[in-house]
Amino acid sequence: MTKEQVIQGLNDDLAAEWGTIIRYTYQAAKSFGLPGAELRELLKPELQDELRHASFLTDVIVDLGGEPSTSPKRFEKPGTLKEMLEVDLRMEMSDVENYKMHAEWANQIGEMELKVKLEEMAADEASHAREIRRILKGM
Repeated sequence: MTKEQVIQGLNDDLAAEWGTIIRYTYQAAKSFGLPGAELRELLKPELQDELRHASFLTDVIVDLGGEPSTSPKRFEKPGTLKEMLEVDLRMEMSDVENYKMHAEWANQIGEMELKVKLEEMAADEASHAREIRRILKGM
């Protein structure tokens, strides 16, 4: 594993975070009625978590000598709240797996702080996924 490969992985994570920030903002605007109001309330704190993740990743990429991505990962724009949440769940679980893999990469190049932080971010995303699964069970 090389530092350049880790930087590329982190840039993929960063693009996912930018995409999630945009996706959640878009979904909040497209959410109506009582279920929509509940989704909007769920997304508010999640947006802040995603922004913190993006900020951390941006700093680390620069610290490692890379150029941070400013392009978001593309996402689906389904029409119903349930479909939106299903997309979110898939993307959150993908983020969990990517963070776990990139944490191992960070460990391989001796970046202990980065490893631990990426594991914490994986746990954050897993928590988001758990909340989404709970909401989907009630739909």
